[in-house]
Amino acid sequence: MIFGFGVFAAFMIALELFTGFAVIGWAGDFMVVQKEKSPGPYWFAIIIQLLSFVGFGVIYFTMT
Repeated sequence: MIFGFGVFAAFMIALELFTGFAVIGWAGDFMVVQKEKSPGPYWFAIIIQLLSFVGFGVIYFTMT
């Protein structure tokens, strides 16, 4: 299960970096951020996602 989560996380971040669009938030009017129009929130979303994916992996491996 953790392998599938890691593959999904890597694919999602790679896709966001490739396309220049990042998904932020769970719901709302401004769920997608474009890198060209607002680079600050875009990179913030990428960094938060990367840290959360790594954090979930670390938590999983320390608990097993």
